[in-house]
Amino acid sequence: MTSSRQLTIGKLSELTGVSADTLRYYEKMGLLADTSRSPAGYRLYNQQTVRVVRFIRGAKELSFTLDEIRKLLTLKTSDQSTCAQILMHTEAKIKEAEMRICELKEIKKVLKELVAQCPADDSPTDCCPILEHISKKAKP
Repeated sequence: MTSSRQLTIGKLSELTGVSADTLRYYEKMGLLADTSRSPAGYRLYNQQTVRVVRFIRGAKELSFTLDEIRKLLTLKTSDQSTCAQILMHTEAKIKEAEMRICELKEIKKVLKELVAQCPADDSPTDCCPILEHISKKAKP
């Protein structure tokens, strides 16, 4: 019998909304501390792991990569870390988001131009300007 403070992977998954496979992957990637095992060999987690997994989910919602999340977790748990270090990572993420926004705006512009060129009728697909554009872009 496990202590009330220890959670099976299924219970951790239920509490965090993260699949058991993903939790195992996080463990493999070093984002979760080594787990203890029950006598039957089941992984057992403590309540701190719930907070870590929720932190990972929150960081992923802000598009931080797992490597970036590992760095944030390291900074979060270090007594030597400062808010300025966290800010530096966050500002880098903002720059990435701004670059991605520019890329998406360009994609939107091109797609709108292609939509405007489309005859939107019963023409055969070999006359489709959208497919033609995509085919040209696919060449090395």
